[in-house]
Amino acid sequence: MGDGLSSFWGPVTSTDWCEKNYVHSSYIAEFYNTISNIPGILLALIGLINALRQRFEKRFSILHISNMILAIGSIIYHATLQRM
Repeated sequence: MGDGLSSFWGPVTSTDWCEKNYVHSSYIAEFYNTISNIPGILLALIGLINALRQRFEKRFSILHISNMILAIGSIIYHATLQRM
């Protein structure tokens, strides 16, 4: 753990990537990898709103929702570094 901070989520149970763990917060393992997913969620949300507003086919809404789910999952993974 970086700078003496302890982890809220327990020991890391997955691959340790290139970023140091728990440097900025004891709640977020890889801070920059975690927050870098926020633009993906926002862009998918904008795409979903536009697809619904313009009455696109259902597949476009499903695409944007799946991208949001992927980004949320990535946030959870990089914040905790826990593997089930």
